[in-house]
Amino acid sequence: MPIPYLLTTLLYTFVALLAAADASLVSMSVFSAFPALRWVRVHFITLGILSQVVFGLLPILIASLSKKEKPAMRWDIWLTLNTGLVALIAGFAGVNHPMIFTGGTLIFIAALLLMLQLWNIRGGEAPASLKFYLSGFFYLLVGIIIGTGLFLNWSDALYIKVPLEAHIHANSWGFMSLVFAGLMVDFIPMVTGKPLASKNATAYIFWGMTLGAFGLVLGPWLGGSLPPTVAGLVLHISATVVLVVALVRTLNQSGKLSGAGGWHLVASYIWILLPVMMAPLLLLGFLEPGPIESTAPQALIYGWVLQFGIALIPYIARRFFLKEETPELGGNWLSLALANLGSVLVWVSIFSGTAEGMVYGIAFVLYALAIIQPLKELAEIARVGLKKIESA
Repeated sequence: MPIPYLLTTLLYTFVALLAAADASLVSMSVFSAFPALRWVRVHFITLGILSQVVFGLLPILIASLSKKEKPAMRWDIWLTLNTGLVALIAGFAGVNHPMIFTGGTLIFIAALLLMLQLWNIRGGEAPASLKFYLSGFFYLLVGIIIGTGLFLNWSDALYIKVPLEAHIHANSWGFMSLVFAGLMVDFIPMVTGKPLASKNATAYIFWGMTLGAFGLVLGPWLGGSLPPTVAGLVLHISATVVLVVALVRTLNQSGKLSGAGGWHLVASYIWILLPVMMAPLLLLGFLEPGPIESTAPQALIYGWVLQFGIALIPYIARRFFLKEETPELGGNWLSLALANLGSVLVWVSIFSGTAEGMVYGIAFVLYALAIIQPLKELAEIARVGLKKIESA
């Protein structure tokens, strides 16, 4: 991972810790909320931490797996991405429409440039994961368009009936699901010495997630149309279950479930499967959708995305920055317990009535404490790596 991306990952992880602590204090009425607070929190995890790792890693990873030379650092992509992120977060904080448009546009350009770079790197021996990454970034572009339009009133012009849901689905079930699956296709063999799954199973995971995400975006785009939504749910759930079963089997066979890092990966998928499994109850009217749709994405981001990152980001940094041959997955038993208990409490808060704010606040205290472990690991990795560079 290039040094600029490693340092910005460390920076955004620290900001994510502060954002989680702030969310706790706001929920307990210690501080007052500012506009779009939840958007800021979510995007520091997704477009902040996640984007730095993915944008910094994928060109090097694809080149290595394709037996190509390591590509040069693309400063134009790094600068466009991070300028866009700063502008977007600043726009959210003040609900400033020009800043939101500028930020969304710059991030869109950065994502498009990365897709073109990955496409040009590929060769005759391009890895199977490449199609996961390219498909995932296609959904990110769709999510950026919808998300930026949320604040700029593009939804009517694009005939999007439920834009917030379409935006979340494009980013979660499209971008993050496919990129995470691609990362596991690539890294599980490095971690365990065994492939994640057979070629047929890997192909099913790809097509199930890709087509499932299409249905899950199209459904709210059309105003909650059931046929594409239900088809998308079935495809995405089945593909995710195949992925998780393969993940558990491979980690268990290699003894990696004896450590917290392996369990972080496995446990993270509870929090993406849970809201998907709840969807039929929402569609059939057994549960009130409003409270779940407004709160559950926080458990999704901190339970799934953050936990996935706690396990994999330190591993990636150790392998590609410190050049360790057999690094360990990140996290420890305390971070595992804190992240999952925090996600449990987020869901409990939905049904807690007058205690909702207190329960929700406690959940984010636990999230903030869980982030301390990866922050310490990344800081130590950066310290050791930069010391080696200075010595050289």
